[in-house]
Amino acid sequence: MLSFWSRLFQRTPPADFVRAYEAFPEPDRRLPWREVPYTVIDVETTGLDPRHDALIAIGAVNVENGRVLLKQTWHSLIRPPPDREPSVESIRVHHLTSDELRDAPPPEAVLAELLQRIAGRVLVVHVAEIDVRFINAALKPFGGRLRRPILDTARLAMTLHLNAQWLGEQPRDMPAPAVELRGLASALGLPVYAQHNALNDAVTTAQLFIAQATLLADQGRNNLAGLIRAGGV
Repeated sequence: MLSFWSRLFQRTPPADFVRAYEAFPEPDRRLPWREVPYTVIDVETTGLDPRHDALIAIGAVNVENGRVLLKQTWHSLIRPPPDREPSVESIRVHHLTSDELRDAPPPEAVLAELLQRIAGRVLVVHVAEIDVRFINAALKPFGGRLRRPILDTARLAMTLHLNAQWLGEQPRDMPAPAVELRGLASALGLPVYAQHNALNDAVTTAQLFIAQATLLADQGRNNLAGLIRAGGV
């Protein structure tokens, strides 16, 4: 019989869709960054705490050869558990009501498709901690979690800021940039799209990532390993 501590830390056997995802090798970190396949994602949730809130939407777009592939986008609503439906406060942010989510696919179906889409690719997320925590919490009952490396465009922005100070391109006392997605994109002259829509935010993040990776390559971080050092989680 398993001891109490063995049962406590025993991992749930992975579901078939988790096993299929885990079977893909990660990209070679020595590859130039443009030769690596990426998937950029964004999620919408009913709040900020995965212990009490739920995923309700996810958007994704692929980046290959340094280009956003707008023909390879994906967006899905996600049906939340009955006890985690959107609050009035969260509806004001993402405009997704309980009625709209009632006929959405269940989490298992959406998670299975997500893992199929990102298998063997590098995940890119803006302020990755929040999105990754929610996805990992949703994957836990199925014995899964997201594999690293994961690149965070907010961390890449901070590295670029510090590099610019070190290279003398901006004053040492200039404050760090805010991590707000549209502010970072606008500062680089990139187009921005309506916020709090998972697919729109994924596309904005993808464009921001390409600009950041190009700047970092000019500074000598021209492969996947360099990007991971600059903004990996």
